Amino acid sequence: MNGSERRLTIAAIVFVAANIVHSLDHVRQGLSGVTTEVLVGGSILTLLALATLWFALRRDPQAPFIAAVVGSFAAVGVAAAHIPPGWGVLSDSYPDIHADALSWIVMLLEVGAAMFLALSGFAAMRRRRRHTQHA
Repeated sequence: MNGSERRLTIAAIVFVAANIVHSLDHVRQGLSGVTTEVLVGGSILTLLALATLWFALRRDPQAPFIAAVVGSFAAVGVAAAHIPPGWGVLSDSYPDIHADALSWIVMLLEVGAAMFLALSGFAAMRRRRRHTQHA
């Protein structure tokens, strides 16, 4: 396993862990105010996180692309759902619900883990492209 594959696998593990902790934090906060759309979106994101980890562990050639897409989507999606004031059914605005510091930290850690996953995917794609051009 080369450095970019290792980094991608670590990023996928970190993202799955952050996603699960964030999901558990939603349970801790109580799910009564969370819309069905947010619950479904979060569940889809968890499935995508697990699939990304599976592709990374298999060293699948598509793993970097999948990581870049899922990580980018997750970073934007989680931030958009939680940071701004409520804007629709996919919003679970932390300012509006007065989320505590722990919830903010957990959510921001997931956003950071998603960014790490995306950047690791993009770096692995760039490394692979350079390697194939020089081969």
